[in-house]
Amino acid sequence: MNEFLEDIVRDAGTIGIAGHVHPDGDCVGSVLGCYLYLKSVLKNVTIHPYLENISGSFSMLSGLADVDTSFQVPEEPYDLFISLDCGSIDRLGKCEDIFRAAKRTVAFDHHITNTEFADVNFVDASASSTCEVLFGHLRRAAIDLPIAEALYIGILHDTGVFKYSCTSEKTMCTVGYLMSKGIDTATLVDRSFYMKTFSQLKALGLALDKAELELGGKVIVTVLTLADMKSIGAKINDTEGIVSELRTTEGVEVAVFVREDLPEMYKFSLRSNGKVDVANISAGFGGGGHKMAAGFTAAGSLNELLTQLYALIMLQF
Repeated sequence: MNEFLEDIVRDAGTIGIAGHVHPDGDCVGSVLGCYLYLKSVLKNVTIHPYLENISGSFSMLSGLADVDTSFQVPEEPYDLFISLDCGSIDRLGKCEDIFRAAKRTVAFDHHITNTEFADVNFVDASASSTCEVLFGHLRRAAIDLPIAEALYIGILHDTGVFKYSCTSEKTMCTVGYLMSKGIDTATLVDRSFYMKTFSQLKALGLALDKAELELGGKVIVTVLTLADMKSIGAKINDTEGIVSELRTTEGVEVAVFVREDLPEMYKFSLRSNGKVDVANISAGFGGGGHKMAAGFTAAGSLNELLTQLYALIMLQF
């Protein structure tokens, strides 16, 4: 039987919580789910959640007003710091130093590339999402509607609305229990997964217009440069979901979305349709993820980086 979260945090009087840089649905859901749960079951404990600026797609979730997006450093190190959905310590971004300074650290994750960087690590690569891993450590009776919504969002996004192969019977049993708390599933799916802002539509349109097929049509790739982003007034959050749209192209085995975040500094997002292990490929560039969805950041010549990437992909055909 899994150890319950309130037992894991033991006698901590101050607790920090954070997810990875550029938070996606599973990251946001697991951080908020963890925060709301601990806030509910613990008394006289200071709990401080951190996240980078969050997409408006998740604005319906409870607890967002309490999230620190300015990364305030505490006067004293936290008694405990919890990392969620981070495969390696550098993925904590601005929270890395705060995490390192904590007296004790815990990590919950589902990435097969996880480096087990915390003092205590709860990593299950067979799980669909970090939210599913976290659910296994929560007392069912203590899960209310806001907690259920947060966890549901995380599972929803990391399973591609339950389409990806990571969706298991256990996943659906978890989702079934969360739904029993009264979740308005139609609204959560539409607002967090399908609904897009005008800026997101413009970014998607430009990305699709620039897309190219490579390696005999087995790979689709598109790149949004700094100039592209500026030309349409897009922000990083506006590119969310582009790689998933690319993945649906007929005949494609791997979808690659590249975004230039700084001059010659590129964020690569990879999605597989099953044949290629993109986590293994991303690990070769210092990144990670899981078989069907992974990514990495790399600096240098874009053409050279793409050439290296294609070579690694071809090894798996």
